[in-house]
Amino acid sequence: MEAADDICYALIDLEDGLEMELLEYAEVEALLLDLVGDDLPETYRQLGPADSRRRKLAILRGKAIEHLTNAAARAFVEQQDALLAGMLPGDLVEHMHGPAKRCVLNAKDMARKKIFQDKRKTLHEIGAYTTLEILLNAFCGAALEQHDGRTPSFKSRRILDLLGNNAPDPRGPLHTSFLRMIDFIAGMTDSYASEMALEMTGRSSH
Repeated sequence: MEAADDICYALIDLEDGLEMELLEYAEVEALLLDLVGDDLPETYRQLGPADSRRRKLAILRGKAIEHLTNAAARAFVEQQDALLAGMLPGDLVEHMHGPAKRCVLNAKDMARKKIFQDKRKTLHEIGAYTTLEILLNAFCGAALEQHDGRTPSFKSRRILDLLGNNAPDPRGPLHTSFLRMIDFIAGMTDSYASEMALEMTGRSSH
């Protein structure tokens, strides 16, 4: 799971960098081509000048994830004994072979140097913290209000209705209720979470 997280975020951060024009397409493409080598999808080979960078990158990213997933699986099998014994030094990415390890580490380095230092990225992260704070206060607040069979406010009842059958048991442990709420929030897409937070503060974009 940790390796999967590293792989996905390493590539997603590069796409964010391109969208924010903090990275050049050529440098991201070169990094992924170093990993993929000649194993290019036919759809990528057929692309022409009229095709968008977004389409090119999407095809290349898919193939890159395939290579990285296979490399992580191979490293897991090779290091299984040490992993299960809790003796593996470092993380699984460090034990991936050549191009795969190099791709993830170089992607992280590129993001650290060219993306994370940018003020727009910082503001974006601050916005994400604000969104999470609003949602956590609302959902965990609703769980707290109904705990021990108490009658929650109208707003909290509406929040609990969003969870349907997954709403926490008001007579169950409060810790379990909070975990249920956090799990629900974690399952939201970024855009859905942002829109819900805006609606909760009366600033919906609709």
